[in-house]
Formats: sequence, C-alpha cells, structure tokens
Amino acid sequence: MLSRLYRLKKRNDFSRLLENGKAKTTRFLSIKFIDNDQKTSRFGFLVGKKAFKKASLRNKIKRRLREALKENLSLIEPGKDVAFLARAGFEDRSARESSEEILCLLKMANLIRNNKDRSNV
Repeated sequence: MLSRLYRLKKRNDFSRLLENGKAKTTRFLSIKFIDNDQKTSRFGFLVGKKAFKKASLRNKIKRRLREALKENLSLIEPGKDVAFLARAGFEDRSARESSEEILCLLKMANLIRNNKDRSNV
C-alpha cells in the first residue's frame, strides 16, 4: 500500500492537475503531472468506468499501479502531483510490464531524479 503521505486525495487537487497538468501517453497508460508546493510527490490513479466496466477490475488495476509505483518511488523527483490514467487493454499487462511502463512514462515526463540526487535519499 502506498503511504498516505504520497497519495493524491482531494477533488480540487485532481481537477487542478487534470486541467493544468502536462501529459505524456503510452499505448496503455497516460500520465498527467504538475508542480506542487510540497516536499514530497503525490500520486493518484484514475481508472475509468467507460473502459473497465467491473469495479473489481478497476480496483485490481489501481492496486497493480500502486505496487509498480511503490517499487520506483525512490527514483521520482519530489514536489510533483502525478496522476496515472489507465487505458483499455492495460488489464492484460503483467506486473513487470506495468512497472516498466510506469518507469518509461516517468522518464518521458522527466520526473526521474538524476544520479546526484539519488545519493541523498
């Protein structure tokens, strides 16, 4: 489970992020990100009812995304709000593929710390 400190929860935060954030997209996953005024980065996960009809499937996808993000949390720049948006077909991805896709998106968005910053963690 992702610690409460790293979660994006409030509706206002999500709407600000979705309206003003920058976006990057791969085939099965999209990311929206924006700066926040905090020392940590916060993350949210959006899995639409239109693409995934069953609540159990939407929850499974969110759990998989959280777990994949948790593995790469130490690599991510602080001070960002980030939302991951699952797209149709993501449910067929394995856990390893999910983790690789998240890492790829974070690199595309330049949200990965450089080597100097990682030594301070």
